[in-house]
Amino acid sequence: MAKTADVVLLRERRKRRRRLFRMLIILLVVLLGALIYASREKWFPKLEQIGSKHANLSAETDGEFMLTVSGGVDYHAEFVDNDLFVLCDKYIYIYDMNGELLDNRQHAYSNAVMKTNDNKALLYSHNGTSFRVDSSKKMLFEQSLENSIWFGVLSDDGRIAIVTDSESYACCLYIYDITGNLIYTRNCLERLIDVSFQENGCVLATIGAENGEVVTVLKYVQFQDSDVQWTSEALPVLCWHVYSLKDGGAFVIGDTQTAYYNSTGDLINTYMYNGELIDCDFSNGQGAVLLKNESRRQSVLLLFSDSSAMPVTVYFDNICKNIKIQDNIVYLLDAGKIKSYSFTGTELNCFEISDVYEKILKNGKYFYLLGYDRIQRVSEK
Repeated sequence: MAKTADVVLLRERRKRRRRLFRMLIILLVVLLGALIYASREKWFPKLEQIGSKHANLSAETDGEFMLTVSGGVDYHAEFVDNDLFVLCDKYIYIYDMNGELLDNRQHAYSNAVMKTNDNKALLYSHNGTSFRVDSSKKMLFEQSLENSIWFGVLSDDGRIAIVTDSESYACCLYIYDITGNLIYTRNCLERLIDVSFQENGCVLATIGAENGEVVTVLKYVQFQDSDVQWTSEALPVLCWHVYSLKDGGAFVIGDTQTAYYNSTGDLINTYMYNGELIDCDFSNGQGAVLLKNESRRQSVLLLFSDSSAMPVTVYFDNICKNIKIQDNIVYLLDAGKIKSYSFTGTELNCFEISDVYEKILKNGKYFYLLGYDRIQRVSEK
C-alpha cells in the first residue's frame, strides 16, 4: 500500500508541476504581448516600412514640379526654412522649392501630426507618448511622456506646449524651451483645447458646459508663477483657435463667433457668424475667417485687423475651400481660382487653376497646390 500511495503522490506532484509550468508559459506570453503592444509606436511603423521607403512620393520636375502621393496615403505639407516638409505615414520628405528631394527621415508615429513655424517642425502622434522637433537640417531632439498626448503647439520662437491625458486631473500641460528642456508644468482642472504663447506665459483656452451649451473660458498663466493671472468670463462658443496679441490680449476664433480680449481678460468685442466656419488663419495680429452658406451656395470672407472695429466682409457666389495669410495679404482658394485680398477687402489678383486642389501654400513667387494625391507648384501670375 505504501508503494501505491507513493506512486499516486508522485503523479499528483507531476500534474501540479505541469499545470504550474503551463500557467507560467501563459503568463510569459501575456506579458510579452503586453510589452509588444505598449511599444507598438516604435516597432509597427518600422515593420510597415520594410521594402517601401520611397513608396509615398514621386516627383516630376519638368517645368512647374509636381509631387505624386501614392494612393491612400494621408499627408500634410508645410514650409520650413523655405523647404517643403511633407509628412506621410512613415517618413518626412523634405524638398527644395524646385522639387529636388533633400532628405527623407523615418518617424515612428502612427497618425502623425505636424505643427510648424518658420524654421522648425513639431511632430507627435495623437494618443502617443512622445514628440520630436526637426529643422531642415536634422532632427533636433525627441522627448517622451508618461501619458498620452492630446495635442501640441509650436510657438513662433520655438517653444513647445504639450497637453496630455491625466489620471487625476482633466489634463496636464507641459512647456518646453527651444532646446527641449521642460520649463513649466500644470495640472489642469479644465479641459484645454488650445494654447497660445506670450512673452513670459501663455493663454489657455478651456472648454466646458454652462446651461446646456458649450462655453470657452480663457486663462492666462506665467511660467514663473503657479497662480492663474486672469480668467475670462465664459463665452458660448467652441474655440477653434486662440491667438495672442502684441498688447497682451487675445483673439478667439470659435465655431459661431470671434472674440477680442484685453490684457486683463476682459471681453472687448465679439462678432457672430452668419454661416458655417470652414477655415481660418491668423498672422501678425490680423485674422481671416472663411464661412459658407450651403443653402445659398455662397461663401463669406471676414477680415479682422482692429479689435474695436467690425470685420471687413467679402462675399462670393460659390463655395470656397481654403485661406492663407502671408505678408499681410489673404490668399483664397476659390472654385478653380486663387484670389488675393488686402485687409481692406480690395481684390489684388486672381488667376485660374485646376479645380482638384483643396489647400494652398505660398512661398516666394510660387503657390503650392495640395490635392488628394498630388502637390503642384505654379507661379504667381
